[in-house]
Amino acid sequence: MTEAIPALTPKPAHVPDELVADFDYVNPTGLAELGVYRAMKRLHDGPDIIWSPRYGGHWLVTRAEDVRFVQNNYEIFSHEEFMIPRQLMAFKPVPLAVDPPNHARYRAVLNPAFVPSAVARMREDARAMTIELTENLRPAGHCEFMSAFARIMPVTMFLRMVDLPIDRRDEFVEWGIAIMSSYSVDERKAAMFRVREYLKSVIDEREGGDGQDLLTRVAGWRQNPRFESDEETLSMAMLLFVGGLDTVASILGYIVHYLTQNPEFQQRLRDDKSIIPAACEEFIRRFGLSNTGRILTRDFEYEGVLFKKDEMIMVPNSLSGLDERLYADPFEVKLDRGIGPMDHNTFGNGPHKCIGAGLARAEIQVFLEEFVGRLPEIRLDPDKVNKEHCGSVPGFDELHLRWN
Repeated sequence: MTEAIPALTPKPAHVPDELVADFDYVNPTGLAELGVYRAMKRLHDGPDIIWSPRYGGHWLVTRAEDVRFVQNNYEIFSHEEFMIPRQLMAFKPVPLAVDPPNHARYRAVLNPAFVPSAVARMREDARAMTIELTENLRPAGHCEFMSAFARIMPVTMFLRMVDLPIDRRDEFVEWGIAIMSSYSVDERKAAMFRVREYLKSVIDEREGGDGQDLLTRVAGWRQNPRFESDEETLSMAMLLFVGGLDTVASILGYIVHYLTQNPEFQQRLRDDKSIIPAACEEFIRRFGLSNTGRILTRDFEYEGVLFKKDEMIMVPNSLSGLDERLYADPFEVKLDRGIGPMDHNTFGNGPHKCIGAGLARAEIQVFLEEFVGRLPEIRLDPDKVNKEHCGSVPGFDELHLRWN
């Protein structure tokens, strides 16, 4: 068994008392009453940089400018450790947990699957699937959105990219949720071992094959002169598996929840499809997801705060887009902000910028065009209870919708 992580870690001597905040990113105060984003937003009432005694003790930057600084400066804030507590990262996901220059060699294996021409083809596949799912749901007048749509369309798109059996989709989603939702070190390790064993068998089968899917490309790394060990191929496969199963599903849940609270905005999207790209980018700004960490490579002073080598710092994208210093009325989705891909931190910055950002945008736009566009006014089901979680990737576990 792994040694238990203490609930609270004593404050190091170099941390000023006024920067200490008992913040739990898995269960922030006010989560049940306020929801993830308003609970996180309460951090803006305090210092821009805080130290939390939770999960082994870690720093956290709360403002968008500082989030961008950390994301851009991997030489100081390394990706080599990015889970808090760091014990949760039982295996290093490649290339996410590799800094330049080695980062580029692994990224090159995956890049061809996400070039604009590939995304354009997948956009039309996503459209056909979205239309089919929506038309099948429409007559019922209700659905539990996460299981009926959010974990079907984007997850099926991912399974096609890696050529895994779609009839095992529900099982794969359960595996992914077991990894992402557990903050017990032993439970997460057990879930990851199960997925790794499965993916190893797939990579073994595809080695030397001529398939165009991503896992065949990963298996091909074994023939690269720079190949070092199967830890590389397994780590790339694990990153694809976990990354493909929850992020787009989560943001779709938050988007549709927002639309239930703003029926007039729903109607604008139906009436004028030309606003959808701008709405998509605003939704991405508004509902940043990941709350991940970095590890300090050396002592470093920033904004009057001394960080020490080997300390962890959290980079909360879920909070970055809510910074009123950059975005007036940050909870509101406003098309006149003129937000573009470079105007928020949701997909990261620097060499570790999310490789799937283009595909995520395409899937969100298709969702707004076809799901929202084809259904009458969507509202929350007053007879059901919705369930939401925070953590490294916030999202809804259940989201119950109705329409006439």
